[in-house]
Amino acid sequence: MLRTLPLSGSGHRIGRFRVFAGALLLVALAPAQAADPAKVPEGLRAEYATGPIGLDEPAPRLAWRSPVARQTAYRIQVAHSPEALQRGEFVWDSGKVASADNIHIAYAGPALASRGRYWWRVQAWDGEGRVSGWSTPGFWEMGLLAPADWQARWIAGRTPDAHDWRNLTLDIDLTLTGKSIDILFRALPSGKTYGDAYVWTLSEGAEGAALTASVRRYPGGSSASVKTDVLKRIPLARPLKDKRSRLRIRAEGSRIVTRLDGKTVDTLEDATHTHGTIGFAAADPRTATIHSVAVTGTGSAPFRTDFAHNDNPFTGGSVEADGLAIPAGVPRVAFVLPIEAPAPLVRRSFAVARKPIARARLYYAGAGMPRVLLNGAQVGSPLGAGFTAYDKRVLSYTQDVTAQLRPGENVLGAELGRGWYALTDPDEWYFHAAPWRAAPALKAQLEIDYADGTRQTVATGGDWQAADGPARSDSVHRGERYDARLLPAGWDRPGFRANWRPAAVIAGPAGKLAAANAEPIEAVETIDAVAVKEVAPGVWVHDFGRIVAGRPVLEVRGPRGATVSMIAGEKLAADGRVVPVSGLIHAQLQTDRYTLAGKGVERWEPSFGYRGFRYVELRGVPGATLKARIVHSAVARTGSFASANPLLGKIDAAATGTILNNLHGFVTDTPAFEKNGWTGDAQASAGAAARSLDIARVWTKWLADFRDAQAPNGELPEIVPATPYYGYENTPGWSIIWGPTTPWDAAALILPWELYTTYGDTRILAQSHDMQRRLVDYTATYIKAPDYRRAAGLSEWMPPGPLDFLNARGGGVDAVTTAYFFHEADLLARSSAVIGKAEDAARYRELAEAIRTAYNARYWDDANGWYRTVDARGVAGPAAQIQNVLPLAFGMPPRGREQSVADAIARDVDKQGLRTGVFGIRHLLEMLSDYGHADLAYRVATRSNEPSWGWWIANGHSTMFESWSLESRSRDHHYFASIADWMRQRLAGLRPGAPGYKTVLVKPAIPTGLASAEAVMETVHGRAASRWKVEGGRLTLTAEVPANTDGEVWVPERFGTIAVPQGAELLRREGGYTVYRTGPGIFEFRTGGGA
Repeated sequence: MLRTLPLSGSGHRIGRFRVFAGALLLVALAPAQAADPAKVPEGLRAEYATGPIGLDEPAPRLAWRSPVARQTAYRIQVAHSPEALQRGEFVWDSGKVASADNIHIAYAGPALASRGRYWWRVQAWDGEGRVSGWSTPGFWEMGLLAPADWQARWIAGRTPDAHDWRNLTLDIDLTLTGKSIDILFRALPSGKTYGDAYVWTLSEGAEGAALTASVRRYPGGSSASVKTDVLKRIPLARPLKDKRSRLRIRAEGSRIVTRLDGKTVDTLEDATHTHGTIGFAAADPRTATIHSVAVTGTGSAPFRTDFAHNDNPFTGGSVEADGLAIPAGVPRVAFVLPIEAPAPLVRRSFAVARKPIARARLYYAGAGMPRVLLNGAQVGSPLGAGFTAYDKRVLSYTQDVTAQLRPGENVLGAELGRGWYALTDPDEWYFHAAPWRAAPALKAQLEIDYADGTRQTVATGGDWQAADGPARSDSVHRGERYDARLLPAGWDRPGFRANWRPAAVIAGPAGKLAAANAEPIEAVETIDAVAVKEVAPGVWVHDFGRIVAGRPVLEVRGPRGATVSMIAGEKLAADGRVVPVSGLIHAQLQTDRYTLAGKGVERWEPSFGYRGFRYVELRGVPGATLKARIVHSAVARTGSFASANPLLGKIDAAATGTILNNLHGFVTDTPAFEKNGWTGDAQASAGAAARSLDIARVWTKWLADFRDAQAPNGELPEIVPATPYYGYENTPGWSIIWGPTTPWDAAALILPWELYTTYGDTRILAQSHDMQRRLVDYTATYIKAPDYRRAAGLSEWMPPGPLDFLNARGGGVDAVTTAYFFHEADLLARSSAVIGKAEDAARYRELAEAIRTAYNARYWDDANGWYRTVDARGVAGPAAQIQNVLPLAFGMPPRGREQSVADAIARDVDKQGLRTGVFGIRHLLEMLSDYGHADLAYRVATRSNEPSWGWWIANGHSTMFESWSLESRSRDHHYFASIADWMRQRLAGLRPGAPGYKTVLVKPAIPTGLASAEAVMETVHGRAASRWKVEGGRLTLTAEVPANTDGEVWVPERFGTIAVPQGAELLRREGGYTVYRTGPGIFEFRTGGGA
């Protein structure tokens, strides 16, 4: 007789078997022991976190890992302290609740108090009615819940309108070195550049030197271009090229007087623009050298610079010996250099009493990226949990700072980075013109609770001091320019005596404060360069071996005033130098500059943002060294995959690594180029993310951003967070995405559904329901009966070959658009049923069926059993992979014809190779595996010729690309990472058989030629796994099922007679599998051979 062996951990067992003379013999095992009453619930969590502080959820959801195989009831007790739990002084006692649930149990006691810490414990009953011991207490802590709890006010380092002059006198000392230079004044960010401005152009060509006075306006609408009207052209008497000139522009009201070298050359009247900043625009690689700039006027303080000591107050250009060289080789046309204010420093000194401190909490919110410091030590992360639409919602943070305080003088301070709140770089998506845009700001409140019951509060307000800091320019896209000579030594520590100006008390952003419950974006790893090469005299390229999202970390020794520049990028040019990143933002991106203080070894890394890079080009000071700090949302890894094929392991590592590189408070589009939350991209890789990472808190935050972004008519933009100027109907942004764009919009339904299936989270379905309903209703005003067709917008993305917005190679936009609209309506019907909205469930089920019927009437080829393409004239064409994959995955084919569709896909893939982009590949391998083509799916997954994942690996890359081509713009885009989900759910065979893995489904699609595979998942209930191995035609399949769940194991019949472990109950035979039910434990199935 074989013994049952206990596992480490509670509620598990191992089933074993014996086979005699080829016949299956189940060996009776000793009955599994009931749950030991000494075993207690473990892994206590509140709102997905262990011991969270700063919550604002009025009914936090509690979860634990059950100590019993079959939980039948639980009891939760909540008190103000562990001691109160022992004394029976409860805030809430649930009593014994008959339920098998051990996740998402909402607190149901009295209203929770601001700042309150609540301790809780739980016990569970098993199927025999026996109760476990009490868990070790866990806790959660509330933040500031009401506006009245905040004494702090928003402060900034300066007034929001700095460098916004009305009447002004502008003096510029310059030398024209190219064909022309544009001087902008009364300039405002509009459109994709400083589109509203006066533009005075100094030029010299075949017709001689001239001054051209123009007015530039942005017309809005669908046009992304500015309109320039020439007011007059004034010929100049002397040459300008390579000669020093002094230009003065005096604008008072509508009168503008221009003088050159002390002589009046023009006077005109124009009232188009009334106020704004100043700047320069350059069309040539080398246009001019600016020796000095001075501005006086009304509305803002005077401004002057002669670029002494290598100081550059503009957002671009390069300071050289005689001034600012424009544009210093930046590969952009009409490159604008507006003034940018340094990142302010704000501080407040305060005294801590010499008596015991019970606890201290810092509550704060940032408009931008505040680097908060207490006695010189950083508190939290400047990047926080990601940015939001600040006019709708502003995230607040709570930090335990008890250990950082000391008796006597203490200093609370912050360096205020711009982040996404105060962008100055004109971009494609209009973040530079966002309605919330203003000077970066801070709202902070330190509360010190002493052991004697008294409380001391230090809050931001008019008694804080401010000064310009050493970060002279900071941009999430462009990088940072830092001058260590300007760092006030010790400013953030006790003993510093500041003679600073008062901080500006401001209204702050309009959005409501909301607790940041998602993981912070922070440094998670530091790596060394694998190679350093001098590619030109004084130019060193550091190769970090793989593409990461993060920041360069500099260590340097050199003379005071020397500057080190660091250009980060994914690629190298033929000469070995880094290819500068540029594109949809009017700047050279990812370029950091550090000016030395000249005080021994200096260490620095940028604070405000992150870069996407493998290489960093360093120049300026010999002997400087670099490391790379990897930065992303600090989520845990919950899922893993392994197999006997090393290529699959490399592809899986590339998939997970690329998802993490693009996880910064939401799912981004390339850390180097855009950093935007393209929603369709995220839904393509959603399964891989959910089965690899603990993604719940980040996605929950992001889905709140979706709700903030939704227009009153129900429309959603394609990037979230968004400005009102991109992704909506009749806005200046990309017109092709006006109106519903269903493959992108579907993310609003797919992400909540993934959270439901992976975590069993019904609250996110309820929170998303109104948004989803309004979105689907809005879409139905465009895609409507009788044909539910719309041939507009975006469709399949990045199939092999040239970029194809209209998806001609994928059967046209309309087929993909309609398929995704069906998917939206179907998911909404299903989620409505889950949350008890029966009328909505019936309504959207009816809509889905109407869409399905119309789709099949237009595209279904009954004779061949597949979907054909149909052009605008209604003429049928050949079958397309995407047009068959999507309806098969979404459940649209006529009943009973699914297999014929799958077979058609398989024939096409086998004959023509891979022809899908990100949305087709998301489902292609799964559909092939589900319908008997596992061998083909495996061959596609392990190919090493273009297009394939293996093609990237074979060419030395370790991340996912933006397109199948090696010439892809970015080598760090996540949407092709969907293969990782196929590896886990189909190849290894581990899936949620019920929401939250309440049933663990083990169903591998085992291909010929692969010896083994396994997937492991830390589910909300505990560890689940599927492992299989084929040796000599015999299969060993092992299922691991956590406590308080069931297993459903599908054993392929082609491997012969199945030896079944004790505790596995035969359910049925289906589709070439024999299906068994199990309880918790580890179950090993073996076959007698035959495959």
